[in-house]
Amino acid sequence: MTNEQAHNELTALRGLIDSGADLASLKGRIDALYFAVCGKHLRRCNCKNVEMDAIVEIHRKLKMYESKKIDMTQAQARLVNGVVLQWKGNHYTNSNLTDEVAREFLAAFPVRKDWFAVLPPEKVEEPKTEVNEEQPAKAPTKSTKKKGKRK
Repeated sequence: MTNEQAHNELTALRGLIDSGADLASLKGRIDALYFAVCGKHLRRCNCKNVEMDAIVEIHRKLKMYESKKIDMTQAQARLVNGVVLQWKGNHYTNSNLTDEVAREFLAAFPVRKDWFAVLPPEKVEEPKTEVNEEQPAKAPTKSTKKKGKRK
């Protein structure tokens, strides 16, 4: 979900709430948006302000993303709650962790996968096929060096 999509969904939810919709009936939509923006699910408690607290936190996060020009789709990797990743002299939390940093860290320390709630997606590189149109591509040739017995 992009920043714009999240902002549009939040605006739609706020419009429904202002028109008098029941918060309990919107709990599924609020939870999905809360997870997409904040990376965690709604608290399971019986207090009546859980949904409104989530909407306020979503709004706050979206404003922070806009002010810092952070794209929500930039990072899919999520750390387990309470984990602060220290890598190459920097400290990373879920708010500033990118998939690239997570992949580098996991390449160096693969046993630390348990620090991640959501692992970063594998980087898929498309093979580059650059062919010079002036010169035709050459087929690989076998080595002409003869292998003999060593004495």
